Amino acid sequence: MKILVTGGAGYIGSALVEKLISLGHEVKVIDDLSNGFIENINQKAEYLNGSILNDELLSRAVKDVEAVFHLAAKIRVEEGEVKPDLYRQVNIDGTLNLLKLCNPFGVKKFIFASTAAVYGEPSDYPVSEESQTKPVNVYGRTKLEIDEYLSKSAKSLGISAISFRFFNVGGAVQNFKQEWLKIKHEGATHLIPSILRSSEAVPLLIYGNDWPTSDGTPVRDFVHLSDLVDALVGSLNYLENPGHEIINLGTAKGSTVLEVTQAAKVALKREINYKFAPRRAGDSFALVTSNNKAKKLLNWQPTKNLINILEDASKELTSNH
Repeated sequence: MKILVTGGAGYIGSALVEKLISLGHEVKVIDDLSNGFIENINQKAEYLNGSILNDELLSRAVKDVEAVFHLAAKIRVEEGEVKPDLYRQVNIDGTLNLLKLCNPFGVKKFIFASTAAVYGEPSDYPVSEESQTKPVNVYGRTKLEIDEYLSKSAKSLGISAISFRFFNVGGAVQNFKQEWLKIKHEGATHLIPSILRSSEAVPLLIYGNDWPTSDGTPVRDFVHLSDLVDALVGSLNYLENPGHEIINLGTAKGSTVLEVTQAAKVALKREINYKFAPRRAGDSFALVTSNNKAKKLLNWQPTKNLINILEDASKELTSNH
């Protein structure tokens, strides 16, 4: 199958491209390298350097493809609060431009990278696809707007679409040469990169130890990058009829931040220095998903655990930085 991956030089995109090519698909990549690395792109992929806001480039990217994985986006929550117009332009306008081209170019399958951030501070545990959406940041709102547009418009556009709402993605993967695909660590505020970079001089900050959880620290659901990619690839076989599905992707297993630091101690074979800080606005105490829908529709089952995630993330960091 001929497939376009937008954002194919980034963390999830490059791992997806690697997998698709290993399965014999022809792959095009469009990426402006704002959040990825050119050396991450498999040499068998056709690479178009530029932004999804470039209409001419986007038309070239979509030409002759049967399916689109749309991963290109602005993804930093803090940056989105400071630059809301940029986030709306890239995440909403860029996606709508891409969707408008699908019908004229005969694209039938559209897979969209959404986010657990659309649920905001959920009261459900675990979160399901039916849980209330109430994003608390610009990033989450831009993704929800596309989810809602696809729900309304996929049938009339003649596309079979899925919005995958990713929970916490971690770990790393190797390419066909057994090299670790590079991850952009600068500015990353997620828990696992923060643990990897922690030291006695710069301890990990844990935001709040008075949450209503087993040890007072927030609970999160971590899924390995390779498991996530398997779900994305598996969706190609599922997408047949015009319409739209929303599918949460996570392990359905929650770990508190302190449990993650204990797992890191085992995986990295060193002490993890941390200190508690006040709660952050917009943080939720527990963000864990049910993955029943992914299992049922895609026959998907995550295979890797927290230790695997931490070990692979550490190997990538040691190898590339």
